[in-house]
Amino acid sequence: MKSLRARWPSLQGGVVSGKPLLLCLDYDGTLVPLADHPSQARLPASTRNVLKQLAGQAGVVVALISGRTLRDLRRLVAVTGVSYAGNHGLEAEGNRVQYRNPAAEANRPRLKQIARALTAALRPVEGAWVEDKGLTLSIHWRAVPRSAQRRFHRLVGQVLAPDLAHGALRVTQDQRAVEIRPPVDWDKGRAIGWFLEHASDRQHPARARLIYLGDDRTDEDAFRAVNRLGGISVFVGRPVRRTAAAYWLKDPDAVRAWLAGLSDARRRAHHP
Repeated sequence: MKSLRARWPSLQGGVVSGKPLLLCLDYDGTLVPLADHPSQARLPASTRNVLKQLAGQAGVVVALISGRTLRDLRRLVAVTGVSYAGNHGLEAEGNRVQYRNPAAEANRPRLKQIARALTAALRPVEGAWVEDKGLTLSIHWRAVPRSAQRRFHRLVGQVLAPDLAHGALRVTQDQRAVEIRPPVDWDKGRAIGWFLEHASDRQHPARARLIYLGDDRTDEDAFRAVNRLGGISVFVGRPVRRTAAAYWLKDPDAVRAWLAGLSDARRRAHHP
């Protein structure tokens, strides 16, 4: 994994050229720092402004792909012209087209049962809480004291064991959250494919240059998809773990600065 900042001079020409650009971004940990509670992760005005600039440029599609619900993501970003995918890509909208994964929708009743069971099991664990996002669940443990973390994981494992034994769930350990998804063949990487088909140059989707920025385990599917398609995959955070991403940026501040530079470079290239 190489520093995107260091390698950008050699990559910039291919990105700011006349080729269409599909720029895909995670939200938490990528555009905003991770917060103690999801409600505290607010998009800075400066970042919103640069997203507006990019989304308003000809040939650029900006797509947000997050574990948050589509409704929550749309509310937090609130930029006209941006495409959105929530619940790790299981629901999406862009270019006046919408998507909702039918298998995930059919799995909602079972997921709601699991959410109730987890809420009851974790009631004695300080700081633990279950976020029911309809198509997926997030079990948050960022505020769980170190002394209770082993108990937290043991209780979660006990509740999920029957469904995991039958392959009825997908479980990912993110940054202080356990992400629970239905066992469907869909993820952030597949969401990128959907955006290529529906939200970018629909006549020639293969022409679009791809960039994806993300920071956690659920972004690995997107990194691999972008790599297969010859795009630029960027891990946000210190390069201390194994990842499929080819490049890295330090934190959301570095992401904002890079996005601003990208916007300026494309504007200069197209309006000299």
